[in-house]
Amino acid sequence: MSLKTYFPSKPLSDYVQMLWSWDGYHPPHPAERILPTGVMEITINLTDAPFRIHHVNRAPQTIHGAMVAGAQAEHFVVETNRPMSLLSVWFKPGGAFPFFGVLGDEIRNCHLPLEAIWRSAANQLYEQLSEAKSSHHRFCILERALLSRLYGATERHRAIDYALNLFQASPHTLKISDVVDAIGLSSTRFIQLFRADVGMTPKQFCRIQRLQRAFQLMSEQCNSNLIEIALACGYYDQSHFINEFRRFTGITPSAYAPQSREHNTNLPIYQLS
Repeated sequence: MSLKTYFPSKPLSDYVQMLWSWDGYHPPHPAERILPTGVMEITINLTDAPFRIHHVNRAPQTIHGAMVAGAQAEHFVVETNRPMSLLSVWFKPGGAFPFFGVLGDEIRNCHLPLEAIWRSAANQLYEQLSEAKSSHHRFCILERALLSRLYGATERHRAIDYALNLFQASPHTLKISDVVDAIGLSSTRFIQLFRADVGMTPKQFCRIQRLQRAFQLMSEQCNSNLIEIALACGYYDQSHFINEFRRFTGITPSAYAPQSREHNTNLPIYQLS
């Protein structure tokens, strides 16, 4: 397996965290539990194997080729029992809106074919990527496709940029009412704009960002002290932390065993039920 990353320059870097490519992805486990991150993604499988996705309380999905993942506020399971060559766009929070042309909350917790949004352009992109001879070439093709959609797109409201910067810096101490007062919008209007761009409410986004901090601390520590982590991440107590953890991941903190420190939201599943 070979993982490569690519960090675009401006103006794309204002919206995209990174691109990554993983040729021959075929781990020893048949599935992975993917924990919510609060961001949207495009993931492209350049092999014949389809994506097979299991959502909470929904029938499994099968998607071929290029796939869009809306902002997730719950975990899902993806099958990994067949080799795949993957290429992905990992957007920054709220960064996907100019490229999709749909409201973020319309595709929250959803996976759908890229073709459903980009129409024939998705198939053309897939063909170009399939013919590319290297990861670098694929990155360049994907970067050009994203730039072509960025130019002329509607700009995100500056209040959302302001709020996202604050929420990501202090998701457990900042009051949403303080942000609303600072930006001069009504609470209703701010939440409406935030949901449209980010795909979830400000409160939900902050809860997921706080949990992301917990994932980071737990993956860095071999013997995690749940009380210390709970307090460090702004939870009231250990019980509050455990309840929030189970709410978003479907498991307890004691069952948290990530694939690696770098991939701390991917949890191997060794027996798919």
